[in-house]
Amino acid sequence: MGGKGKPVPAGAGRQAPRLKAPKPKSLEPYALIPSSFYDDGPIGLCYFDPKLRYIDINKWLANINGVAVKEHLGRTIGEMLSDSAGGVEQKLRQVIATGEATEAKTEEARTSARPGIKRTFQHHFFPVKSPDGTVVGVSCAVRDVTQQQAAVADVRDTGHLRELEDQLAQSEAALKLANRDLEAFSGALTHDLRSPLLIVTNFTHRLRQTLGTSLGKEDAADLDRIAAAGRHMMHIIDDLRDLGDVSRVEIDREVVDFSRMGQEIIDDLRARFPSRAVVFEAEAGIEAFADRRLLEILLINLLQNAWKYTGPRADAWIELGVVEDEYDVPIYHVRDNGIGFDNAEGETIFEVFERLHSHSEFTGSGLGLATVERIVRRHGGGVWADGVLGEGAVFRFTLGSSATESPEG
Repeated sequence: MGGKGKPVPAGAGRQAPRLKAPKPKSLEPYALIPSSFYDDGPIGLCYFDPKLRYIDINKWLANINGVAVKEHLGRTIGEMLSDSAGGVEQKLRQVIATGEATEAKTEEARTSARPGIKRTFQHHFFPVKSPDGTVVGVSCAVRDVTQQQAAVADVRDTGHLRELEDQLAQSEAALKLANRDLEAFSGALTHDLRSPLLIVTNFTHRLRQTLGTSLGKEDAADLDRIAAAGRHMMHIIDDLRDLGDVSRVEIDREVVDFSRMGQEIIDDLRARFPSRAVVFEAEAGIEAFADRRLLEILLINLLQNAWKYTGPRADAWIELGVVEDEYDVPIYHVRDNGIGFDNAEGETIFEVFERLHSHSEFTGSGLGLATVERIVRRHGGGVWADGVLGEGAVFRFTLGSSATESPEG
């Protein structure tokens, strides 16, 4: 192996390696070191005595440490690498004590050559023994595995990304299936359920006309209740269809004349209920950048509610307006002086089929405000309500950050 008195790394090949020139006598018995051990290459190589002093180091590792080769010689690793020497020193002492080679775990460190960059190194330690088996030093191989570790992390990230993409694809497939089911349900509401109800209501009306005065009061009242129940169910079906459409339709924003839309809805209510004298106040020129069809559904629900709940008042009035908050976001509102509600129940008012008043007091499906909330949410806004029993209510809402931003603006 190595010649007599020539310490070599344990496990070296059969052919004796080429030797370097002798070291100073102060560093004996480590005077002869294989020169091939220190050739330049993409790996760090060094040799320590039992006191953990550098006996030699190749240029690659010296450059990593940011100190010239000659500045290492005779100095301990603690003197050269005070910030990161602890873990390496522990392994070096282990090799000296056991005479066994060891591989350290990868360690992150900042070196003097690149103090601002943290790199990852992997160390391998081999005992250097004299012919009688005494450990006279430790040779060390150092690899910079920063790029390999980054590649492993990228692979892991890629695997995680693929897993997320698979989950997303599954979610999209489930969503498409749910949308198809919702479309089928909407079709059933529009045709399959409405058809038998139309038969019931139409035949009830025909029966009422045919029998006329021959009907007793109780029988006539029963037919009226059947017709009313049919109309109520038709109303619920229409509202359920609207609620489903709101959840599925794509938002197509445009500038909408909110004031004019509100006035047209009120005009329609006045035509349907000519006996009502309701004052309607709307600021001129209110605009919103929103989906026109959905915005109309929203406003119909809010204004119809205001119209309905102001029914008991002779001096009923409804107001449509807008104010801007401190961030210039428009807050729209519909206010009325109707029967109002208790604010303690305000959190549930936008839930599906949630009613604060019985059907015998005020007709309705219990879906109007749930539809309003969903439309507002689809636009990225918020909606809330405040009420006072016997005095009225106000419903406020926003339509997202783009509520007043037209495509040109």
